[in-house]
Amino acid sequence: MENISAEIADEIVRLREQLFLEPRDTRAMRDLAVLLGAAGDLPGAIDLYQRALRVDPYDAEVLVRLGKLWNWLGDFNRARSWFVRALSVDPDCGDATDGLAELADAGTLTPAYIRTLFDQYADRFDENLTGTLAYRAPQEVAAILARCGIAKGAADILDLGCGTGLSGLALHSFAGRLVGVDLSPMMVAKAALRRIYDDLAVAEAQSYLDQATQDWDVIAAVDMLNYVGDLTPTFKSAATRIRRSGWLVGTVEKRAEGGMALTEKRRYEHGEDHLRQSIKTAGLTVVEISEAVLRQEGGQPVAGLIFAARR
Repeated sequence: MENISAEIADEIVRLREQLFLEPRDTRAMRDLAVLLGAAGDLPGAIDLYQRALRVDPYDAEVLVRLGKLWNWLGDFNRARSWFVRALSVDPDCGDATDGLAELADAGTLTPAYIRTLFDQYADRFDENLTGTLAYRAPQEVAAILARCGIAKGAADILDLGCGTGLSGLALHSFAGRLVGVDLSPMMVAKAALRRIYDDLAVAEAQSYLDQATQDWDVIAAVDMLNYVGDLTPTFKSAATRIRRSGWLVGTVEKRAEGGMALTEKRRYEHGEDHLRQSIKTAGLTVVEISEAVLRQEGGQPVAGLIFAARR
């Protein structure tokens, strides 16, 4: 071990004695692991965290700490696996989310990061959004389709970032045919269980649009553009697949300062200026942009922009 103070050395001895007397004391394991890690004994720290998991396999704090240790050791794949396990225990674990983000490019959200996040979130997604978060984005998009005069039961609709199908439930009444696409295989599997989609695909949204051969009357992006930075490339790709007089509709989290930015929550916010310019650059015409509360988060409303653009 690296040079440590006599005080820390004494504390290490005390904690080891505590574990000898109480072998299942996970708090002592965690505390001792921290001290060993600080002293340079990373294998010893890892061993203690793994012992703690044998007592409590669902301790998200320990899972995150293992992820961080493996990251420091340079085994990024193993680090990722611990962060993913932490998110499977607690999908809202910010430390695990940040740990995954640090393994990728800190300035962007990679497809691998997004897929991992939502694969682990799939089982709890519906309950969390419709209950805890009072999710409103799909209903807001359905309302704007109605205001735009979209006939019920007639439109070919593409649901970009369909998730578990909460968006599809709101879009379904307008659809003659409904297709969903999402980056997360687990989310798509959940969406399939609803039996409201005529077809589903696992793919990144822009890649799917660029490779598609079908055109749609409506392309909807409900709560998925939060994971896209510059909207222009996605909107350009969407515009090539929208039929004449067809629609692009969706939501973004509002950035009051304008422009776009990746927040501490690892989601993008977009200003109305960026939204309007991206729609214009894609060759579409803004019909409506309105403000709405998309959901609650931490007891606070999440402000959003609901938009409809026409080709």
